[in-house]
Amino acid sequence: MEDDGSVVTGNNDNCCQTVNAKWLCLEDIYQKFHRPNFYDIGCTYIADVPDHRFTYMTSQVGNIFLLQLFVSSPQEGSINVTVSNSNEMTFDKKTGTVYLDKSMKNFRVLRVGEREASTGFVTTYSFSDLDVECLKDKTLYIAITFKNSQSTEINSSTMDFSDLLNDPVGADFTIESLDGEKFSVHKLLLAGQSEVFKAMLKEETAESQNSYVKLVDIGKEDLQCILEFIYSGTVKDLESKNCYNLLMLADRFNLNGLKEITQHALCYQLTHDSALEILVLSDMYNANYLKREALKFIKKYNSILDSSFFDEIKNVDLVRELCRFLAA
Repeated sequence: MEDDGSVVTGNNDNCCQTVNAKWLCLEDIYQKFHRPNFYDIGCTYIADVPDHRFTYMTSQVGNIFLLQLFVSSPQEGSINVTVSNSNEMTFDKKTGTVYLDKSMKNFRVLRVGEREASTGFVTTYSFSDLDVECLKDKTLYIAITFKNSQSTEINSSTMDFSDLLNDPVGADFTIESLDGEKFSVHKLLLAGQSEVFKAMLKEETAESQNSYVKLVDIGKEDLQCILEFIYSGTVKDLESKNCYNLLMLADRFNLNGLKEITQHALCYQLTHDSALEILVLSDMYNANYLKREALKFIKKYNSILDSSFFDEIKNVDLVRELCRFLAA
């Protein structure tokens, strides 16, 4: 199979122009599957200015190896990325190169933040241990094309396994909510999306051995939202959900995508009565985008500080930060 376009690699001597990018090049992929970590792929460029940076994370769940792909960009709006949508591989014996099948799928990646680059999750590829053995001493190529969208519409696209949540064929784990609702789920999907669930589901844990856990402090509606995000990459009618709880749970389970879209939903809930509470919440759960928006809202409507809630804020550092922001 011939390389018919520019390749994104960590070597920037020959800059890959954004409009020409056709492949992501993952070198030494066998070793990186056996050393789970974050790895850099490289940037695309407009002229000589970095435009999009691609990274990936490797992990292992049982005998399944996961490769999660991420993209970041300094530009505002969402990013439309079209990448290989199959784990099937084609081998080029002459060059020692492996190509993922060129059946493609478009993913719209949420862009959060005003100035600095924000990393967004694109998709996950899964490989068997036999697949990974075949990658020894090989370079893996993933087909890619993309364009920018300046739209501020909020989307967080990922693999859509929502049908498996509604009809849990092959489920191998049960999660029970505070109020007794039981959900049949798949360990592989939970572990692939959340490091917290991944740790919970290690073979030696009681939860993994019993294939069951009860989350005694999470109600069924909030748990349904968490699982909906893990399986589909989004939460339908998010604005009608308890976004206060979801922000806390997204932080607790290290679900960055859920944390991002929940921050945006809470921005629309900023009012004279809620702004200080949302500010405290954003500081507590490291929701930096939401925190900036809350600070700007309070500065615009500074009569909010006459609220009795302001006197109840116990975090001295947060009060100082608020005062500095108002004085700037």
